[in-house]
Amino acid sequence: MKTTKGLYIHIPFCASKCAYCDFFSVSQDTETMENYVNALVKEIKDSSLMHSNDIVDTIYIGGGTPSVLPLYLLERIVNALNKYYHLDLSEFTMEANPSSLFSPQSVKELGIDRLSLGVQSLDDRLLKLIGRRHDSNEAILTLERCGSVFSKLSADLMIGLPTQLIDDVEKSVSTIASLVNHVSVYMLKLSDSVPMAKNILKGAYSLPDDDTFADFYDRTYDLLKQSGFKRYEISNFAKPGYESKHNLKYWHREEYIGLGPAAHGFVNGVRYVNPSDIKSYVAGKNYGNRLAEQIVVAKEDAIFEKIMLALRLPEGLDINAFNNEFQIDFCARYRDVISSLKGILKVKSGRAYIEEDKLLLESAVAREFLI
Repeated sequence: MKTTKGLYIHIPFCASKCAYCDFFSVSQDTETMENYVNALVKEIKDSSLMHSNDIVDTIYIGGGTPSVLPLYLLERIVNALNKYYHLDLSEFTMEANPSSLFSPQSVKELGIDRLSLGVQSLDDRLLKLIGRRHDSNEAILTLERCGSVFSKLSADLMIGLPTQLIDDVEKSVSTIASLVNHVSVYMLKLSDSVPMAKNILKGAYSLPDDDTFADFYDRTYDLLKQSGFKRYEISNFAKPGYESKHNLKYWHREEYIGLGPAAHGFVNGVRYVNPSDIKSYVAGKNYGNRLAEQIVVAKEDAIFEKIMLALRLPEGLDINAFNNEFQIDFCARYRDVISSLKGILKVKSGRAYIEEDKLLLESAVAREFLI
């Protein structure tokens, strides 16, 4: 019996590193990109043998910046996927940056039907501060150009940036909402190793406080709601029918295959991450997940994952499905937790969910279920 899975491919190339980013990426050059794609095609072939009974229904090419790949290399990847995997796609997404020189029409002709653009902000001052290569005008022009080709178009926005003001948030959200049908709103979190974190420690600038950050998020939510967007996950908003099917797999705790260095996957109760080492990858030493770090998810961890991920969604957890999957009684097991979260967590009509105006408290609420 064939099962459906998502598939994520990591493209680890960027024209330059942004000041807030700790994702695995390297500088682009044609020879390295060609060698990388050669290794990726081998991994696609090898991994397909492990998934011969699977149907891939969503693909997400992320990074890094996939749109820096020359079209002929992107075409090689897509051709390999079509050749080696059983595809029955309902969605095929690729990430892109406004500063990348790519042809939306050529990308669409490869079978990619959804584009996600890393806009982050439409304030030129902030874009420069965080190290983006585009300005607001270039971002708007790229959104318009891609929107004329792709019916499914998403934009990434960041809130909580250093020196960001509510006016910056309102301008970016209002303009972008008129150009796309999906918006991902990322709340800035910094690792200690990135340049922005180091500059904050030096006192070069500071981050908005928690109250200001919450105000930014609430204002973003209100503006998107007024523009016809529905929040379907804490950080994701879409007009009806334009939710990201691939990303929903993560929140529903469904299986997905990860290909490429630093790619994550979740298959047969095992979470894995490929090594963040492009040199050994292009040398053929770690494709096919041969050196992937694997974690077998124990039952108690799986139970917590299911609750934690579901609480990120406005509809929350399907209690009957949860009980059937884990053979436990949610309401009985967590009676005291549910009682302690009264006014924040609601249990009604077979679902457990966080009140609409309390969704930002999801992390704190989820931790209460660590018993």
